[in-house]
Amino acid sequence: MIDLKINDELNSLVSGKDISIVGPAPYLIGRDRGPEFDSSDIIVRPNEIIPLKKLRKDYGSRTDIYFCNFGDVWMDGIKRKISTDDHDEYFKKLKLVVGSAIRGFHSDNIFASQYKSSVPQNFQNINVHNLPFYWIGNEDYMKLYRLIGAEYNTGIAAISILLNYPIKSLKISGFTFHTGGSSYNELYCDGHMDEIDTRGRSFGHGTGPTIGYMRKLVEVYGDKLTLDDELINIIS
Repeated sequence: MIDLKINDELNSLVSGKDISIVGPAPYLIGRDRGPEFDSSDIIVRPNEIIPLKKLRKDYGSRTDIYFCNFGDVWMDGIKRKISTDDHDEYFKKLKLVVGSAIRGFHSDNIFASQYKSSVPQNFQNINVHNLPFYWIGNEDYMKLYRLIGAEYNTGIAAISILLNYPIKSLKISGFTFHTGGSSYNELYCDGHMDEIDTRGRSFGHGTGPTIGYMRKLVEVYGDKLTLDDELINIIS
């Protein structure tokens, strides 16, 4: 179903591994699942370097692969996150950073035949630790766009890209795909975005197509997937 180019660094990290991808949904708060996630071979987070200290008992205390869109409009917020508390210590320890989007600004026409994305350079501008970086690229981004049927979020991009590799298993936790509310507190845990990025903003895009696509992933890759009850209920 998913047929993207293979990145050698990502392949070496995830092949044959038990992987947890941990999203920012607030339903994980108070469940003390951090040790469960930390026991995975690889922990992946979308748009999150590391959770706030107070949340690590629930969301885990390390990150191996960081997926992010690195659009121009988000770069100031990403820089603020890196400078928060001890986050830079975790940033420098990342095994791989993945740029899973191509759009720089909201007004960009990403469908233009010669569209030049700013995403790779945006990451390199903050890559002070010389971290390895893999960018999805225009061609593979559009392949996923056609599969999903909408402009997609970082979480479903990360899930899709991981399933393109010969992983052993993928545990998906902390995802609602923007269901269950429209406010920040209903959709995200504390610290996922700061008040500057959330001010006056509505949340959620491509929810219907994303849920339909997630159902297809379960049909095709179900033998490798473990989903939280909350996500099972969403896609049922």
